Amino acid sequence: MSVGHFDFSGMLKSLNPEQHDAVQTLTGPLLVLAGAGTGKTKVITSRIANLIAHGVRPEQIVAVSFTNKAAKEMGERLAHMVGKAVQKRTILSTFHSFCLRLLREFPERAGLVAGFSIADEGVSRDLLRETLADHKLQEIFSLQSANEHISACKDALMRPADLGQAKHLVNRLLVKKVFEDYERRLRLYNLVDFDDIVYRTVLMLRDDSFVRETICSRYLHFLVDEFQDTSNSQFELIRLLGEKHRNVCAVGDDDQSIYAWRGAKPQVLFDFFKVFPEAKRVTLEQNYRCSSQILSVANSVISTNVTRLGKTLWSKKNENCPVRLHSAENERDEALFVTDQIQRLRREENLPWVGFTILVRSNAQTEILEQVFIERKIPYHVHGGSEFFDRKEIRDLLSYLRFANNPKDAKALFRVINVPTRGIGLRTLEQLSEGYEKRSAENPRTTFLDYLETSRSEFPAVAQYLEQYIPIHKEFLQARSQADVANCLKRCFEVLGLKQDILTTSKSMQIANWRTNLVDKMFAVVEKIELDQFSLANMVDALNLDETSFSPRREVGDRVQVMTIHASKGLEFPCVFVVGVEEKRLPHERSMETPAGVEEERRLFYVALTRAQKFLFLSHCGFRSRGSRHSRGADIQPSRFLSEVPEQSLLLSETDPDAEEAQRQEAAKRLFELFR
Repeated sequence: MSVGHFDFSGMLKSLNPEQHDAVQTLTGPLLVLAGAGTGKTKVITSRIANLIAHGVRPEQIVAVSFTNKAAKEMGERLAHMVGKAVQKRTILSTFHSFCLRLLREFPERAGLVAGFSIADEGVSRDLLRETLADHKLQEIFSLQSANEHISACKDALMRPADLGQAKHLVNRLLVKKVFEDYERRLRLYNLVDFDDIVYRTVLMLRDDSFVRETICSRYLHFLVDEFQDTSNSQFELIRLLGEKHRNVCAVGDDDQSIYAWRGAKPQVLFDFFKVFPEAKRVTLEQNYRCSSQILSVANSVISTNVTRLGKTLWSKKNENCPVRLHSAENERDEALFVTDQIQRLRREENLPWVGFTILVRSNAQTEILEQVFIERKIPYHVHGGSEFFDRKEIRDLLSYLRFANNPKDAKALFRVINVPTRGIGLRTLEQLSEGYEKRSAENPRTTFLDYLETSRSEFPAVAQYLEQYIPIHKEFLQARSQADVANCLKRCFEVLGLKQDILTTSKSMQIANWRTNLVDKMFAVVEKIELDQFSLANMVDALNLDETSFSPRREVGDRVQVMTIHASKGLEFPCVFVVGVEEKRLPHERSMETPAGVEEERRLFYVALTRAQKFLFLSHCGFRSRGSRHSRGADIQPSRFLSEVPEQSLLLSETDPDAEEAQRQEAAKRLFELFR
């Protein structure tokens, strides 16, 4: 059998028996329980290629994942099998990209107006802040708690009207008031927030039989990657799309469900069998990443969890490298242990710096590691921090693109209308907002730009600004390519004063040059965006849904990597250090109140363990600084997870009592006792 020039029969021979079973099961619901490192991406892409080889049209296949990186990897592998042209006809995307495609096609049926924009986090926060202030609810709800309430309601697929009956919800009538007003503000500016993208799609599919039948007739096969991470609304989306043809393949691992804080729960894998009781289950247990020694430790830990479907990973890789557990005197001693082992393995194994990764439970743990790395002249890179698209100058400039696409989005224009200062202050913006709200109530088709143009006489500073802005706005609307849009943004930057604002607000010419260079990079990003079809809306959507793909990130290069365990999900490294494996840190103290919380933390530890390919080091401290306070002795205990590992599976070590750091610490303890 072949697909194009690809020998598919050869691919089938490369699969192990369980992978082969999953790839050859082409109809009906299928759950692939895929452990860490068991080749799930290979199974998904091979299964899609097999569907196409058996006559399913590529455009009838949808595969969704949670990150654009994962979707891109699937696309590259599938293109190698079936060719780029065929691969392009399949839909390989994130949940949000797929749902946005449907909302763009049926906006009115979803209760939206064509041309809507996606409100970024800052805009959503501003609208929520205004809502709380209008109803004088700031003392009852913090901005964060109000946002969490609304997000939870949307994931539960509740409309504001449903909250009156939600007796389980504290302050349900107040939440209802906030939810209603927040939604009204989104509609005023023709916006959807990030939660809305899935929420409104699911409500539309559930309530509109025409749309549901249209979509279910169009797409016959659905594949879901990282199924354990699906939230309630995402699971309902899959149920609605798959209930007619039943061709749903869910690939996931309940042992790697680590996103409860955003609505995911391992129970979703059990729910799959409730919705699709006839589903076939295939379990992938052969691991191609880790050594058998590492898997022995990982299996011992995760088997303690009660809420799991159950599997035991195994590997043919016997590296004869035991997992090492080190008991450190304090956090500096722990960091010194890490650097000593890195330098030893550099000599003995000739590993590059980038072959070493340190995993932490929280970013607060990185400070002492960085200090010791600097002392030892070890090159390193800490993942995280401010991203390219979070920069003020980038956000400011892209506000013009958002407003050109959606001239009802007053919030986008409010961000930049007084940059640089033009005498358009807060009171003027409040008057403009109130005036537009009244005008929009009289005529919902009125855009904010329409309102500004008819109100010039009332606001002289705004009128002066419009003289400069309107010609550029018209150029945006006439744009026919990404290069045209980039040129319009350059005009905004130079003509509307954003460049001058950078020059006048920067503390030095070097900083000003750095900021303007960032803007130049943004112009290049805009020109190179890959779109199936050019439009302002498609450009804005691409930038909103996948900012990280466009950020010109600094390359890690040959440096030791430091990241949180959550950030390491889906990655693998030759050598891994998991530091701070202690009670109240891993498991985190906030999670220790419930058995479910502890089980999630155990899954997080399991994810950390299974990132390592050959070398794995675990460590904990007996004494750790916490700001001005110190904890010692009984206050810091090794994590309960370590006691779940048979002692023979670990190579134990501890601080050498003759080492310089240990002697220094002992002297400090004696001095403390003397003056206590």
